[in-house]
Amino acid sequence: MNIPTNQSRGYYNPSADNLRSLLIMRSVALLGQIGVLAYVLLASRTQEELTGLTVSLVILALITTASLWRCGGRWPVTDQEFFAQLLMDVLGWTSLMYFSGGANNPFISYYIVPLVVSAAVLPWRYTWLITGSSLAAYSLLLYYYQPFPLFTPHANMGHGNNVHILGMWFNFLFSAGLITYFVVRMAGTLRRQEQEAVARKEDSLRNDQIMAVAGLAAGTAHELGTPLSTITVAVEELLADDSLGPQAKADCALIQSQLQQCKTILGHLSRTAELTSTDERQQWLLKDWVADTLDHWAVRRPQVICHFSCENDSPSPLIEVDLTLAQALENLLNNAANAGGDQVEVQLNWGLEWARINIRDHGPGVPAELLQKLGKPVVQASESGLGLGLLLTHATIERYGGNIELRNADAGGTIATLNLPLALLGHRA
Repeated sequence: MNIPTNQSRGYYNPSADNLRSLLIMRSVALLGQIGVLAYVLLASRTQEELTGLTVSLVILALITTASLWRCGGRWPVTDQEFFAQLLMDVLGWTSLMYFSGGANNPFISYYIVPLVVSAAVLPWRYTWLITGSSLAAYSLLLYYYQPFPLFTPHANMGHGNNVHILGMWFNFLFSAGLITYFVVRMAGTLRRQEQEAVARKEDSLRNDQIMAVAGLAAGTAHELGTPLSTITVAVEELLADDSLGPQAKADCALIQSQLQQCKTILGHLSRTAELTSTDERQQWLLKDWVADTLDHWAVRRPQVICHFSCENDSPSPLIEVDLTLAQALENLLNNAANAGGDQVEVQLNWGLEWARINIRDHGPGVPAELLQKLGKPVVQASESGLGLGLLLTHATIERYGGNIELRNADAGGTIATLNLPLALLGHRA
């Protein structure tokens, strides 16, 4: 039996996991300081000058325990909260160092840990703040601290020790600068590479799905040819039968017209595949192309009223398109018609570089969480017909260098915006 974990239930929180790792590192460092405190107590059997160190350890341990408990929650850890925890590391460690010899304490190098963590996890502006606070704390501890017998036994016996401490400070300054600059850059590069890898994976999965759909469509179109021909012959024979009544002949004539439309659709499907394989395109004026596509779509959806308007009075750009782009626009129109209501509004506008087509329906709208998933490789089935058609539409539009934006209208319904770059579509008339 598989025991469901937080991650399998969808509760996995990477930001909380990072915070938990930071708190574990802090706990290890605190255990080291507790070990030092225990050694001093056992070696010297004195409790002088240990009150401040003990109180700082207890307070930081309590904060760490409370933070570990907070990591068990389901709410995410923001960058601001993570930054506050790193600042707590810097302030808490400064307090510990102040009561245990200042910059003479070899544990002073722990200031590097918040720097590295911030550079790997947080945006660069937070890392520079952590760097500045750590460097300021280290610099103050060079002059302001309480001597600690274990680490400062010869604090007043010569200048050589001061040179050594100053060298440690310069080493910290140099290391902090390198980490803050280069680690931040490398972490940013890694994050970009990860995002690009995810995007490539989604594109590959989407292309595989599209190829599967294309293969299925081609096979189905080929297989439909034989039964359609058989039905056509049977209908023609029925129409030639003089004993058939008028109503039956009218029904057969309707069936014959629908069969012809099916053959036309299959012919368009085959022609689209041929044009796509040869990359053949046709030239249209943008406004005429949109109007022609709407006219063809309106014939198949006569129950839906389509209002078309053009918001630009300048000459229409001349574009080069193939049949797949018209099919992509029709998919958006079908989604709008299936969303509810009996009206669809289409607005066309263009500028020097982009053409924009807004398609609005008057349905109930799309849930906000579903808006981010539409057009992704994992197709979501829905009553409104959004899913496979929109996936194919996204692929077609991106092939032209454009994109699709979906949003809910303030007055109800959904607005799908098709953005197309005119530079890739053709040239202006």
